[in-house]
Order: sequence, then structure tokens, then C-alpha cells
Amino acid sequence: MGRVLVALAVLALVASAGCLTAEPTVVDTDRTTDRPSAPFTVTDRPGERAGSPWGPGPITVAVEDHAGTSRALRPAVRETVAFWENATDADDRYRPSFAVVASDESADVRVEAVAAVDRCPVDEADVALGCAPVVPPNATVTGDVTIRVRAGHSRATMRAVLKHEFGHVLGFRHGEGPDGVMTQNLSSRVDGDVADAAARAYSWGSDTLQVAVTAEAGTTDAARERVREAVGYYERGADGTVVNPPAFELVDDTDDAEVVVALRESVDCDAIGVSSSCAHWDGPDVDGDGTPEYYTDVRVVVAPDGHDRAGWHAGYWLGKSLWTHGVPGPFRSHERPPASRW
Repeated sequence: MGRVLVALAVLALVASAGCLTAEPTVVDTDRTTDRPSAPFTVTDRPGERAGSPWGPGPITVAVEDHAGTSRALRPAVRETVAFWENATDADDRYRPSFAVVASDESADVRVEAVAAVDRCPVDEADVALGCAPVVPPNATVTGDVTIRVRAGHSRATMRAVLKHEFGHVLGFRHGEGPDGVMTQNLSSRVDGDVADAAARAYSWGSDTLQVAVTAEAGTTDAARERVREAVGYYERGADGTVVNPPAFELVDDTDDAEVVVALRESVDCDAIGVSSSCAHWDGPDVDGDGTPEYYTDVRVVVAPDGHDRAGWHAGYWLGKSLWTHGVPGPFRSHERPPASRW
């Protein structure tokens, strides 16, 4: 565990200032604070290749579907390890051999499908499709190496993400390796089959959502408390309509928030929704079909006659974007009941 510098590689979809890039990029970051306990050590053997960092025998791989939605995961893992067993140039790199084992067995590499890939060193606006450490050839692996990938993709997309992440685990950086697998542009390597946000079991880019309330005039304290009650309702599972709900955090700075509830003096709502409010979602569009695959931001705009029900409007639009069985009952009612009745 003596590694003091870890290079993490994530397949990320970058959004900035509400304008999404057309081509996803891959981001490498070297920061000692991101992973203080690396699962490998590195010795100073410049130019020397003493063999596989993994020791004798095949590299064992366990597959764990924590999201419960990735039937494509295990087949994609098998196809990925077969690719790398046959694609690596043995003259320049060790030729890996893999064995896929049961998820409850000890393994060198663990592939985990998760609802959201958090805690990767990418910009706050990024949405990571996968995350894995770069294991250099002169390393000695001392613990499990984990590859995390987002659940919910098709087999072809999952395979593209896994090939890239396994490449980093095998020591390849961007621009290295065969067949353009380690290039920065994911969209050039996958079909237009990436599931849209509305079709996902969980549609957000993070499993912790920060919420801010802003107003053009007057205090927002009362509105903030109503919004707090609305997100608390979802955190409690929304009467059974939300499984594994996200964590919510109320913040003051709208720049830090994924969810912004804006109390406006006038509202021009083009979107179909409820009277007195509307919402706009942003997120990455990796397959270029005009619809985001994940939500990274939503702005809920509430007209003056809805300010005293700010929590209800926030709850309604969150219900439209969370992985619920439809909008929960309290937010379907035209009566717009107060929080005391949720």
C-alpha cells in the first residue's frame, strides 16, 4: 500500500455552463488525495518488465451488479477480457490471461455495475460512465482493483466502456493500446443505443442531489423549508414509490446545486406540466439523439401564485425525473396538498 500517486481514469461526459459537449472526453487526474490507499505498490524499475503485476496465473475477475439492472454486464465482461487476451502486444506489454469467477470469490479485479459513478476526480459537472485505476506495468498488485461502470447501458455500450476501463487496469493510458480503445471519444465507438434518462431505473448523474431555492424578491426561508419537506418525503421513499432514494442536501449557492427551485415574478413556460410552474432538464447526449442519457441539472421555475406551494412544485418535478412508479400521489392531486398531508 505504499503507492503515493494514483492515476485515475474515468470515462466522462462533460457539460459546461448548461452547454453539453457533443463528444464525450476521457479525463485523467493525478492527485494524491483521491485514492490514499491504492491496491498496488510501484517499485522503481525504469525500462524493466519483470512480468505481470498480478503475479503467476490468470487475472481473476468477479462481476457484481449492485444496481440490479445490468443483464448485459457479465456477457460484456467476458467479451472484454477475450478482447484484451488477444489484442495486447506481448513484445511491449505482458499478455494477460483472465478467469471470470463467482462474485463471492476473492478476485484480482472486481467489476461493479452501479447506478451512479460518484467520487471520481472529475469536474463537478461531469457524468462518469466508468472509473478505474491505472495499474502501471512496474506495479505489484496488493489488493482488489475495482472497475465501476454505470448500469443500464446496452451490451455494445457496456462493452465499449469496459474495454476502455480494462485498458487502464492493464496500464494503458490515452492514445495507447489497440484499435482506438483508449481514445477520448466514446461516441465514435458505440452505436446510437444509449438509454435515455427517462428509460433508466435511475436517471440522475449522481446519487446525492444538492438543492437550492432562489427568489427574485423577498425571503426564501419559508419556501426553502417547504422544499426541504418535499425532498425529505422522497428520501423516506415517497410512500414506497422510490427504491433506494437519493440523498438530498440543501445548499445556498445555486451554482453548487443540481436542483434549483426559482421563485419568479413572471414565468413563461413552454414545457407541458402543471400550471404555475415548469422545469427544464440538462444532461449529456452521448448518442446525439437530442435527449439526455442522464440528468445533471434541473431548474424548476415557479410563478407567484405557486410560491406558497414551492415544496409541492419541487416535489412534482422531482417525481418527473426520479425513478418512481409515476409521480407519487401527493403530487398528482390538483389540490396541491401541504406538506402536513404527505
